[in-house]
Amino acid sequence: MLSIVGMMVIAQEERFHLLDRNGVGHLFLLHHGASCEPDQLPALLHRLVRVLYRDTANNLIGHTAVCIDLLEG
Repeated sequence: MLSIVGMMVIAQEERFHLLDRNGVGHLFLLHHGASCEPDQLPALLHRLVRVLYRDTANNLIGHTAVCIDLLEG
């Protein structure tokens, strides 16, 4: 499992965009068994989070987020 730390800057339905510490953007799709639900994503906007994820097969542009941990209070 891979992990990345960054700030969630966009959230829509089960998709979200994360900016890492280098300012690089990453697109994620929530896994159906993820640790949070799509309706919880807006509360994480502009917050520092750690995302555990899997690379998506077939050269899709997003990764599959399995777990999202809030890193700041």
